[in-house]
Amino acid sequence: MMAVDLDRIGRASLKELGDIRIDDVLSFIDRGIENMPSYMDLYRRWEAQQWSVGDIDFSLDRQDWLEATDLERKATLWSHRLFFNGEERVTSTLAPFVWAAPSPEIEVFLSTQMVDEARHTVFFEKWWREVAGTDSRDMTELLKEIRPEANEGYNILFYDRLPATAQRLASNPRDFDAFVEGVTLYHIVIEATIALTGQRFELESMREQGLTERGFYRGFTAVARDESRHVNFGIKVLQDAVRENADRYAPLIQKTLVECLPLITGTLDPPDPRYITEFGHTESEIVQFAFDSLNKRLRAIGINLAA
Repeated sequence: MMAVDLDRIGRASLKELGDIRIDDVLSFIDRGIENMPSYMDLYRRWEAQQWSVGDIDFSLDRQDWLEATDLERKATLWSHRLFFNGEERVTSTLAPFVWAAPSPEIEVFLSTQMVDEARHTVFFEKWWREVAGTDSRDMTELLKEIRPEANEGYNILFYDRLPATAQRLASNPRDFDAFVEGVTLYHIVIEATIALTGQRFELESMREQGLTERGFYRGFTAVARDESRHVNFGIKVLQDAVRENADRYAPLIQKTLVECLPLITGTLDPPDPRYITEFGHTESEIVQFAFDSLNKRLRAIGINLAA
């Protein structure tokens, strides 16, 4: 098997990302685990990996949409609702993390992540307007229109726990315990375990269907590349915290994760199993991938899920 040229993937333009597999993008996280980048290394990676939503052409995606079956449209809308709404939710809650950053280097990186999350939100708005179609006048109206009929796990994560953690940080930016808990929730649970799992299976399904020239494939691959930086950042923050004071922070991280386990499985559970099985995968396969990924990140941090 040929070695993955991670430097090439890191430099790839939107057009070139059509030739990139999502598993190769996820290799950035594994390389980070083996040789953890500094916060400024991650910042410099952000500078080198810029992309523009305005450069994405959704014309082929629109043609596919018009020719899609009812089931294909419903499955796509279910997935994209979760991502669009989720990207807006994480964008709206990240500022207190920047205020609570314990060092200038962490503050600098988190500032770049705010830009990333906003760009991801705009990416999904553009897809919705140019592919699925909407009469909404602005993003506020569109987000209300597409608010996912999600299960309790999704709603608790994005409308309860994440905003509550952000508010706790806003009230006391010096609360490092809240910062550790928030990074666990934001970067490990939501990004590393839920988002990257969803991205992996959706992009692989598109590749299997020969849809790598679509604007969504290229843009969503760019989103996943951004997320790989965020996940490496989260691993490093928690790794540093555990190394500094394992007795204090390992149990806090474990407690947060254990409380979120049912929320993870709930969020990944589709309202109709065919939204997954019709595209060559199973619910158990997706959940297994999510937890395998989670355990890999936890080993890098230096903990496990045992109490």
